[in-house]
Amino acid sequence: MSLFLLAAFPSLSAPKVLLNPDIDSTALDSLYLNQIFAMQVRRWPNGTAIQVFVMPSTSDLHRTFVVDRLKVQAHQLDRIWNRMLFTGTGRAPTVVESEEAMLDVIRSTPGAIGYVSENFPTEGVLELGGSQP
Repeated sequence: MSLFLLAAFPSLSAPKVLLNPDIDSTALDSLYLNQIFAMQVRRWPNGTAIQVFVMPSTSDLHRTFVVDRLKVQAHQLDRIWNRMLFTGTGRAPTVVESEEAMLDVIRSTPGAIGYVSENFPTEGVLELGGSQP
């Protein structure tokens, strides 16, 4: 039964983290990745501003990414972003509406980081711990 569910919902498998091709490294540890998506780290080691892109909080892909890759619940991450917005200490990531839009924005935005489902084609971007363009 579980194999059927994975086949029927491929976006529920482990999401891939994507980086703009100009980023120097694809070897980020999980702590650094968490700090990036919590908007606590704002620049890459080379000084380029980090531009974080996410899917809508209500999407299954977003929830899967946050739980599987960041090891927190989506509402916890939302709370962090909201606190930063309301206190004026930071901003929330930019929300994109589709994986196609995510790929386009990662490809065209210097310093960009985001994610797509495991089977989504990622030509022209770097994958975290994976392939290059």
